[in-house]
Amino acid sequence: MSLPEPALPPLLPSKLLPMSDGGRPQLARAALIERLFEARERSLTICAPAGFGKSTLLGQLRQRLQASGAAVAWLTCDEADSEPQRLLRYLSAAIAGQLPGFGAATLGLLQAGGRLSPRVLVDAFLAELEALEAPLYLILDDLQHLRQPPHDPLLCHLFERLPEPVRLLCGARALPGFIDGRRVRGAAALQIGAEDLCLTAEEAGAYLHEVQGLRLSHAEVMLLHGRTEGWIAGLHLLALSLARCPDPAAFLRGVSGSERYIADYLGEDVLDRLPPRQQRFLELTSVLDEFDIELCGALTGHDDVPAILHQLQDEQLFIVALDERGRWFRYHPLFAECLQGRLARWGEPTQLLHAAARWCEQQGLVDKAVDYALRARDYGFAAALLERQGVYLMASNRLYDILASMARLPAEMIREYPVLQIFYAWQLAFEQKYLDAEALIDDVAARLQRGCGRGLRGDSGEALALTQVIKALVLLYQDRLAQCLSVTRHWLSLVPDEQALIRASLSCVQAAAHALRGEFDAARHSLELARDYLRRSASEYLQAMLCLIEALLCKERGQLERGCALAEDALASAERVFGPHSRAGGPLVLAYADLLYERDRHAGILAALPQAVVRRDVATPIELISRGRLLMARARFFAGESEQGLLQLDEWLGQLHGADCQRLYALAVSCKVHFLLWLRRPHEAERLCLQALGDWRGLPVPGAADVGVALVLCQARLALSGRRGERAVALLEACLAKQVAEHQRDSLLRLSLLLAVAYWSTGSGERAFALLRASLADAWGSGYRRLFLDEALWLLPLWEAWQASDPGCASGWQGLTERLREQCRCLGVDQQAFAGHQDVSHREQEILRLVAAGLANRDIAKAMHLSEATVKWHLHNLFAKLGVRSRTQAVLVGRGSGLLNEA
Repeated sequence: MSLPEPALPPLLPSKLLPMSDGGRPQLARAALIERLFEARERSLTICAPAGFGKSTLLGQLRQRLQASGAAVAWLTCDEADSEPQRLLRYLSAAIAGQLPGFGAATLGLLQAGGRLSPRVLVDAFLAELEALEAPLYLILDDLQHLRQPPHDPLLCHLFERLPEPVRLLCGARALPGFIDGRRVRGAAALQIGAEDLCLTAEEAGAYLHEVQGLRLSHAEVMLLHGRTEGWIAGLHLLALSLARCPDPAAFLRGVSGSERYIADYLGEDVLDRLPPRQQRFLELTSVLDEFDIELCGALTGHDDVPAILHQLQDEQLFIVALDERGRWFRYHPLFAECLQGRLARWGEPTQLLHAAARWCEQQGLVDKAVDYALRARDYGFAAALLERQGVYLMASNRLYDILASMARLPAEMIREYPVLQIFYAWQLAFEQKYLDAEALIDDVAARLQRGCGRGLRGDSGEALALTQVIKALVLLYQDRLAQCLSVTRHWLSLVPDEQALIRASLSCVQAAAHALRGEFDAARHSLELARDYLRRSASEYLQAMLCLIEALLCKERGQLERGCALAEDALASAERVFGPHSRAGGPLVLAYADLLYERDRHAGILAALPQAVVRRDVATPIELISRGRLLMARARFFAGESEQGLLQLDEWLGQLHGADCQRLYALAVSCKVHFLLWLRRPHEAERLCLQALGDWRGLPVPGAADVGVALVLCQARLALSGRRGERAVALLEACLAKQVAEHQRDSLLRLSLLLAVAYWSTGSGERAFALLRASLADAWGSGYRRLFLDEALWLLPLWEAWQASDPGCASGWQGLTERLREQCRCLGVDQQAFAGHQDVSHREQEILRLVAAGLANRDIAKAMHLSEATVKWHLHNLFAKLGVRSRTQAVLVGRGSGLLNEA
């Protein structure tokens, strides 16, 4: 008599459904879900550390697929599922929940007990899958729990042979070896990692506000997003702490991975599951900002560091690769701080920081060595390194960790070491505390000079020269260009020729100051000097800055294509040496954007400008930041967001106060006058222009040609808008007579184009057309496009008159004609009406304004010192030009056409 087959143990229904959210609101990852849904014909692997929302994302994708009518089976895996028979039962049950009747054959074989081999069971299961006609989505969550014994290839066999109708969607902290994008049959699997799951700043704000119900400012949201780097579990845990915190502001100031909820989560869910040896390795290396195999070996003494790091990467333990070769790494900041809290239980990490500092010194990583020494409170070692290597650090743009450390140093330590004071002064300047920085630099320089005597050789001499480079940069930041040039000239006469790096730095700053003052011949001479010194002392950073200055010179010479090529090469070099989105690339982005704007190719770089303006480099002058801010406002204005562009410009203008900003203020005001004239607000524009002219008279004349040209263009546009062509001609011709140097070609083109408009407005059509033709050929051939579009308000009537006068010559520019019209339409200008009123004289416009003010003819005559008959004659002509019959109609048409925009 045969014994009955033992009953199979019951299944857990909770494993066949996503974990319930208990009715709590969830953050909808709509964009990511749509991306995954679009790729639904491919299998999917989602691999990320704990707390990145893998299960939630798979649950939302399941809902999206089911809404489309697809069959979606779900299984949450655990370690017991590594046994093939148990896994097959759960897989069959999960699919049967979507496709009733599936798995009957497999289940019958499973009930046969141990009489059949697991391979037979797997083949039977695969055969049932082969019989499916409609697509099936199989979601396996927490797949990292499946452990394949080395001697058992069954799981490989199962997943490699999944038939075509099955789409496998996996979520795991680390993918088991039997499954990856290459082994799943069909199209290559779509792979989603932690970088894809990180919340954007907008998503973080939505999560904190809408899901967690917190009332946080934009700055507070950005702080939490930056500290968590978009890690959703970190945001959740910090939100829990905030909700229970009596002083949220203090909590936000001190957010770290040692916060209780985060420390408990990482400890219990991540660290405590690791072997003790791995835990200790993580704790010892947590003091490092960045690390590689050799540095980890120096700190821990482990001889199997490559294997440990490889395993940590496979386990997705909050480790981030910093280069494509996978040599350098860092930990997620909150994870590192949690580890540091655990390390503190063993004692102070000072010895580890000492070891890191000395290893970095030996490897030539001076900035990191100084930073670790400062953190270890080994101030003497840090000061000695800075004395020997300070110039190198500056010239290689490797200062930021050191500058950040300066803010944490005790004041008495800074006072004890002059070289620490030098870098502290630079940090003050970087925080825009310019007066404090200058005072400290002068004090340190005086102390060093007493120690150096008359020479500048040796470490102290280099330190003294370094103070003057920093002082020149501080002056450059503030647009105090004359003083900056005085400092560089004086110290270039003192610094020994063998200190080539110092001389190159001073010459580079000098060239920038000359270029910003419009002294381009002097700037070119300084550039050549700097290049000569750099042949004897390499500096990728200074080479990039020289390319930046050369690009600025190309802009003034009207060599847009060459300037763009220089900027592109310098940006590529900066990205290669300093990494993408580095501070060193910031000023290059600003110069490059200025060139691209003139070529009307700036759309792609606009997104990078806000970061380049705010996250500035240690050698980014205010002038260059100003160009970036102006460019953003102009791009927004001329894209049709006129009021928003004007508001953006006004916000920046409000920050420009004081004697050091007068030149920048005049340039910004000229831009605002341009905007106001486009918006048909001539009275406001005229008041602003008069104010700028008054401010400008108090500025020194040398080195301010760019401001002079900008203000002349303002006055000329105002004159043309007021139908005073003769005045526009006089202003422009006088200014053009001064533009004789080769480097003034950009100004020459702008002035010439507007002068052509002025000639036409005074009836000199032939002169206007001849100058327009010459300016067009010159500027267009050099790559200029925005030059024409930004002046479309004044240029289009002349352009259409030229087309009517000489159709054959103008026919080659039909595309530009439509672009000029489109620019006017974009800003709401009725160009047909505007063009029809070009012959309204200035006197007629003044009479119309008085009519609009309600004055009778007799009162108008008295106000303008005319006879009443003359006023009536002007009104008769005005009515004819406007096509109206009454004073009321004239006022209405005048307001609609821009003749009367303001009282």
